[in-house]
Amino acid sequence: MTRSFAATFPSILLLLASAACGPGPYYDQDPTGGSASPGVVTTERQALASWSSAAPMSTARFDHSATVLPSGKVLVAGGDPGTTTYLASAALYDPATNTWSATGSMTQARSAHVAVLLSSGKVLVIGGTFGSTTTAELYDPATGTWTATGSLATLRSGFMATLLASGQVLVTGGRGNGGVYLTSSELYDPATGTWSATGSLATGRMDHSAVRLGNGQVLVSGGLYMVFTSLYRLDSAELYDPATGTWSTTGNLATGRSEHLSLLLPSGDALIVGGLAGNGKVTGHYSVSAAESFSAGTLSSAGAMSSPRHGHAAATLPSGAFLVAGGKNKIGGSSTTLYLSSASLYDPATSTWSATASMLAVRNHFTLSTLPSGKVLAVGGTNSSGLGLASAELYTP
Repeated sequence: MTRSFAATFPSILLLLASAACGPGPYYDQDPTGGSASPGVVTTERQALASWSSAAPMSTARFDHSATVLPSGKVLVAGGDPGTTTYLASAALYDPATNTWSATGSMTQARSAHVAVLLSSGKVLVIGGTFGSTTTAELYDPATGTWTATGSLATLRSGFMATLLASGQVLVTGGRGNGGVYLTSSELYDPATGTWSATGSLATGRMDHSAVRLGNGQVLVSGGLYMVFTSLYRLDSAELYDPATGTWSTTGNLATGRSEHLSLLLPSGDALIVGGLAGNGKVTGHYSVSAAESFSAGTLSSAGAMSSPRHGHAAATLPSGAFLVAGGKNKIGGSSTTLYLSSASLYDPATSTWSATASMLAVRNHFTLSTLPSGKVLAVGGTNSSGLGLASAELYTP
């Protein structure tokens, strides 16, 4: 996923409280992530859930990508170690042995890039380094090597990439040269290694979310937009139809938000979780606990997490439930930011949230990956002082 707007454009550091005020102390709601939403009962299975340490990486990194390969190993690539340079290195986590091993390095150092597992089993990595490159490359698990592939036609940061049922990859929006919020979209064809233009969004946006629905269409929602120096968070949503290559507007979010996540429900609909809401700078925005679901063109309430959060990560459990963990809670109307280790579970069968065990470490801009065993691997991120983490841990449902 991409880094926050403030990190992307240091000249506007006031967007995030952490950037405005500098590193702060660690806070969290309570050891189990806070009280569950009203009416939610924590089950015995949830109460038994736990986190345990996994082998650490050799290099600290955040704003990296993590991809579960067909072999079950996890490819972690690039990112920011917290120094003046970004990483080209990549590592493989083997769940069977709880070990990391080095693999081929990318052709270019990059951070805040997007990675997509292709139908072939190869991994496509796109852009990154905060909008300073249009390049893309492919990782081949069979050889452990990277090769360059076609570049994006448009320089963009804060964009999203979605694998279509056809095997093509759809890239949407972002912020381009001159601070333009992009409406353009591009399609990557793995058969030719080239990009081509497709239909444009009705509204330019960055730090939005995108998810392929059960019917094959792609839902894009929310995002950030700026007019002069005023920040706005969008409540609009749009649908991409791969059959026609066109976009159409659909229902609006109850809460305009950016840096949120969109997850595919077992029904084929979408769940929209967390993010930043509000307009303006510093005290004009706040983290969101409310979730929304999208179905048949309608967005509706889907309860609330035990803590508001952005910079979080999510994973799907074998039960069909969603694990959402970590991130930060920017308190509305203040410059206070709480750094989180807490986690919440969403049960699609009952449309309810409940608290679950907290991570062993505070993590922000990290990754969660569901392993073949059903466990979830948390990797890297930053702590409450903004320092990169090499540590990893495992969630056992």
